[in-house]
Amino acid sequence: MPMLSSLSGWPPQGGAGPFDTRKASFASSPELVTVRSVDRIVSTRVDITCVFDKQIVTFRFFATSPGMAENVAKVLRSNAGQNLRELGMLHVAGSA
Repeated sequence: MPMLSSLSGWPPQGGAGPFDTRKASFASSPELVTVRSVDRIVSTRVDITCVFDKQIVTFRFFATSPGMAENVAKVLRSNAGQNLRELGMLHVAGSA
């Protein structure tokens, strides 16, 4: 089973579009982004509510398949309250 951090697209992308000035902070400091909940799964996209600097921010993880998106969402739901760095060290089941 691979670790989340080894998946293409990890860590998830956060912010309100390409001009969100916090994007560099998200990428360079994943330990400051805490997962609160998984909001929805749409095909290969997992929408995640996170907290960064006391602000609620939506993050999106794009999996390689719908099955992998489901598996990633399951790990994130089970470990809400952890930051992206900690979550990246967890294992996720491969997709069928």
